[in-house]
Amino acid sequence: MSKNKIFTEMLRFIRMKFRMFTENYKTAVKNGASVAGKDIKKAVEDRDQPFEEIVWKSFEAFKKGVLFAAKQLVDFGAEEVDPMKEKSNKNKRH
Repeated sequence: MSKNKIFTEMLRFIRMKFRMFTENYKTAVKNGASVAGKDIKKAVEDRDQPFEEIVWKSFEAFKKGVLFAAKQLVDFGAEEVDPMKEKSNKNKRH
């Protein structure tokens, strides 16, 4: 296999993995925003509460959404790494 073909295959692989990452990132952020949005709506339902309490509840909801998105990204990453680890371990045994 020529060096040019190997390089082309590497670029194709990198491009594919980058697309997968961006899709997973987009999904995680969207899901995290959905989680945060539900809690923010709950936080502002009671209009008779102090402004500081609304801000605090909204901040907590935002934090919950960010953590939800981060966990999803970690899970997506683990799904990518596990098969590579298994393949590496299999190659070491032979």
